[in-house]
Order: sequence, then C-alpha cells, then structure tokens
Amino acid sequence: MRRLLLFAVVVSVLGALALACSGDSQQPLPQTQEADPQPSVAQQEQAEVHEAVAVEPDQDEEASAAAQEETPAQQQDSSQQESLQAEEETPEENDLPQNKFVLGGGRPASLVVPAEADLAAPRPLIVLLHGYGSFARQVDEYFQLSRWIDERGFGVLYPEGTVDQFGARHWNGTDECCDIFDVEIDDVGYLTSLIAEAREIAVFDQVIAVGHSNGGFMSYRLACEDVPGLTAIVSLAGGAFSNPDDCRVPTPLSVLQIHGTNDEIVLYEGGRLPTHPDPDRQPVPGAWASVTRWAERAGCDPSAVVEHEPLDTDMAVEGDETTIERYEQGCVNRTVMELWTIEGGGHIPLVWDTDFTPGILHWIEDRYAAATQSALEVQERVIGGERTARLQYPPETEGDAIPLVLSLHGYSGEAAAHDWYFGLSERILEYRFALITPQGTTDSRGNAFWNATDACCNFDGSDVDDAGWLSALVTEASEIVDISGVHVVGYSNGGFMAYRLACDGLKGLVSIVSLAGSSFGDPDRCADAPPVSVLQIHGTADLDIPYAGTLEYEGGYPGAVEVTERWAERAGCDLEHTSVLPAIDLDDVLEGVETEVRRHRDGCADGNTVELWSIAGADHYPFFNSDWPDHLLGWLFNGSRTN
Repeated sequence: MRRLLLFAVVVSVLGALALACSGDSQQPLPQTQEADPQPSVAQQEQAEVHEAVAVEPDQDEEASAAAQEETPAQQQDSSQQESLQAEEETPEENDLPQNKFVLGGGRPASLVVPAEADLAAPRPLIVLLHGYGSFARQVDEYFQLSRWIDERGFGVLYPEGTVDQFGARHWNGTDECCDIFDVEIDDVGYLTSLIAEAREIAVFDQVIAVGHSNGGFMSYRLACEDVPGLTAIVSLAGGAFSNPDDCRVPTPLSVLQIHGTNDEIVLYEGGRLPTHPDPDRQPVPGAWASVTRWAERAGCDPSAVVEHEPLDTDMAVEGDETTIERYEQGCVNRTVMELWTIEGGGHIPLVWDTDFTPGILHWIEDRYAAATQSALEVQERVIGGERTARLQYPPETEGDAIPLVLSLHGYSGEAAAHDWYFGLSERILEYRFALITPQGTTDSRGNAFWNATDACCNFDGSDVDDAGWLSALVTEASEIVDISGVHVVGYSNGGFMAYRLACDGLKGLVSIVSLAGSSFGDPDRCADAPPVSVLQIHGTADLDIPYAGTLEYEGGYPGAVEVTERWAERAGCDLEHTSVLPAIDLDDVLEGVETEVRRHRDGCADGNTVELWSIAGADHYPFFNSDWPDHLLGWLFNGSRTN
C-alpha cells in the first residue's frame, strides 16, 4: 500500500511539466476557446495511472475504492500535499544505513555512499536529476537507487533544481526544456562544482548522469559540456538539443535513452513539446534520433545496430514490452549508444517490481567496467564536423604537451589500410603522441585523393579544400590535447599533400615526411613558406612517382634529391656539407641494408634537419619490415630537430 501511495506522489509531481506548460493550479494560463475545460495531458496520464494502480491485485480494497471515487484533481491535490511533506523532511528523518554528506553550500545537495565504505577505493558516482516540478528525494523513490547503494557499491549525488515562477523545481537543460522563463541559471556550473566537491570526499573515478524528463534533458546538456569524469548518461523521457551545433565538442561517452512510445509530454518520435507555453520552442529530437546523433559523434558503425533481449520495465504494459537496440561496433573508447523503447509506455512508466532499475544498474556497471578498461588504452575522439576523422592519443595527458602526427594515405587509399602500412597507431602508448589518420574525398573514378599539388592527384579539378580541412583538424585536436608540435607524414599522394601543407605554412608544423611523394614543380609556389624539417623517403626503382622526378612537362614535380635540396636551401643549410650516415634496413624483401641516408644539418635555421632516405631497388610500394615505424617515429621525435 505504501508503494502505491508513493507512486501517486511521484506521478503527481513528475507529471508537473505538462501542468506548468498548460497552467498550474494557482496560475492557469488563459483558455484560447470558450469550451468545457479539458484535462491536461498530465492529468489524463495521472488518471490512467491511478486507474491502473487501483486494480493491482495486492492493493488494499478500501483504499482502492476511495482512490477510484476521487477525481483526478482531488488525487493531484492529495499527492501534492504528500509530496510537500516528503520534501520538507530533513535528512536526519531518513534512517538510512549509508554514509551521507551535505554539499553545495547555499544550494545544498546530498551525497550518499555505501555504509562503512572505503572512501579511498574507486567507485562510480551517479548524479540523479529529477524532472520538472519534482525534487531529489522524490526521484530517488522513483528510481529506487538508494536501496541498491550498499549492495552495488556506487555513490549517489542528489542535487536540487531551482524554483521557477510556477513554483516548480527545474533544470536549465537544453533550450527546449525546461528553463521556461529563460532565467539562465548556471546549472552546469552548479552540478560540476558538486561533482568536484564529492570527489574531494571519495574517489569517484567516473560520473554517470541519470535523469527523468527535464533531468534527462539536463543529462544531455552535461554530456555536451565536457564535465570532468562523465562517462555515461541515462535519460528517461528526455532528449538532446534541437540544434546539434548547440552541443560543444563532446567527449565520447555512452548513452542510454529510455522512452515510451505513448509519451504525450516528450514525444517518442520527436517534435515540439505539446504542452510547452512558448510557441517558438524548437522541436525535440526523437528518442532514436537522440541516440543516433551520439552514435555518429562516437564514430559507431551506422549499419551495425544490435538487438538485445527485451525487458519488462513497465508494470502497466503486459509482457516484456521494452525492446533494446544498441550501437556498439566501431564506437570509440568502448562506448555504446542504446535505446530502450517501452512499447505502449507513457511519460512516467510504472517501474516497480520490473527490470527497470536493475537493468539500468546492470547497464551502468557494464559501462563503468568498459570505461575503466578504456582509460588504460588509446583514447579516441571523432573530430572534423560533417567530414569526420579520428583523433587518437594516450591516456592521462593533462598538463603534458605531446606531438601530433597527421598521417595521410596515398591515391585510392583508405585510412585504416594506410595506418596498417605505417603502423603508427600501435605505437601511440609507447611513444606518447597524438595521431590523426584522415580520409580523403572520392573522385569520379571512385578513388580517394588529396587536393595537393598541380601534379597529384586532383584529376577532376575539384575545389575541395583539403589544406583548410586538415588545418582545421589540427586546430580542433589542439583544443582536446596539449600539442607540442605538428608532424605530417604521407605516402604518395599523401606525401604531395605533406609538402602542400608545408608550403602553405600549417600552424605549428615542425616536420614532414614524404614517402614516394614530391612537391610543386614551381619552387616559387613555396617561396614564402617557413623552414621546416623534411624527410624524403623514396625507392630508386619507383615507376609511379620516379625517383628522378618529371620536370620536363607542365605539372611535373622535382625528384627526391632536388626536393630535399630545395627545402635545405630554404632552411639556410650549408649544401656543401652533406653528411652521409650509416645505411639502415627498411625493406623486408630487398637483401642487405639497402637504404642510404644523406643529411643536411649544418647551418640550418632553427635546428631544422633535411634528410633523404634512398631505398635502393625499391619500387613505389616498399615492403617495410617491423622496425619501419620505429625508424620513422625516431626521426620525427628525435632526429628531425637539433633543438
């Protein structure tokens, strides 16, 4: 009986979003037509839920009859009175076994950890966000997280929204919900400070935001704000920003969206909130659209949606009504994007005695374990806007400037295959550098290319601005990782593109490496380029991009010797003093130590070095041995500069 009465309380207040949007009991909005008053969506939903609760088999018969005789308005009034009484109770009145702390100063919040917990042991922190018109204690009674704290070992932070002119607590979530009066309270700052304060009390190595309705919107808002430690969000009947550009460069995290198909407050298929008083509010993305948007940001394979066994999360709907669809393949940092669709469920599912809370906690535990493992691995971010690329970098780089390598495939190449050929991503943890291996655009022949020089390889005369896009990738990467310097390496067409970026003066460029590529035929094209370190690697038997070059016709390019001498001269090196270094073995097929090394360093400005590695007998595609990536990275980070 207590559970059923408590549910009436929860339904009443969590459903207040619609009441506020259509007018609360004290300040109703004016009717637009002279007609019989119609119950609001929330009142309709409350009446339906009360009816479902009234016929539950184990309900007290006398209480059931009384509940059925009440009107929805009377039920709402009694529920609001009980809700106010519950909100006014002090923490001391809740005789719970967990350790409790009060945070937040003038805007207090409660932190609860397991009883007798070792506060030095890492554990997840769940930030539980109530819906519009609700409050922390009430939403915990709905999600029932406090009942699992001791058994599961997590901590829970219970913050409170501020009160608006309707007298309803709310969060300044997205533009669509639910700062109705545009007060613009800094709830992101408030919640971030609470999390920081909680982490001074206990070791919370990950943060998971869980919210209903307005709290779900707030969870999506936090995901867009790079909140320290946030690795996952759970949104019940919430939604993402209407405009995806309002979400600042997000850290990849896991997303669980739970939504009822019959939700009349926040529509499952998306659209403007039906009962919101502002007619200019933008439509909210649908449940699947919200999930898919984050899947795209995480680089998940859009064609690989996995269906899992259904769950029972709503006792008002018969059977295992909740279907589960998940993006998990290709997602960076072991993240997943998941949608639980409650077939026939409304805005406030009847979640008691179902798989709802156990299912959420199981999902959180899985994500916590995955994120813990991912934190020890190479980190990934999807950058570049509509034309995406992946930034990879080692973990724990805060306060540590590291080099960035931009690795460019050849004509008709593919980024993943190119990375396999150069072997750089496998060395990220060892050498501690950041890596971008982007993909060129496709020409009319179906081949990927870079719009590099007049010689190679924009055969269709495309106006694609690869130099601008690659420069923007470097800029975006530097906003995520502290970059000490930029190095560009490229094969064939990618080598031409490396020279193009050097000629254009790519910001932060320290060195370039061109394997079987070359530069502009006209040296004046690079006359204003600042000096950088250059390594040209070229097979002497290359028939595709000949070692000797082809300057005899328009659109030609200099050979390996000439292109290195040009850049040595540009750096002010003494060309009369060329060093011949010991040969190295790069090719797995050619016999012996086949690669001759010639270096220009004497007199070079700013410590620059210009080298030519000539692979005797190699063609356009050398068969590198397993030491090749180490030779390459050793030159980039140690041999390319003397300072």
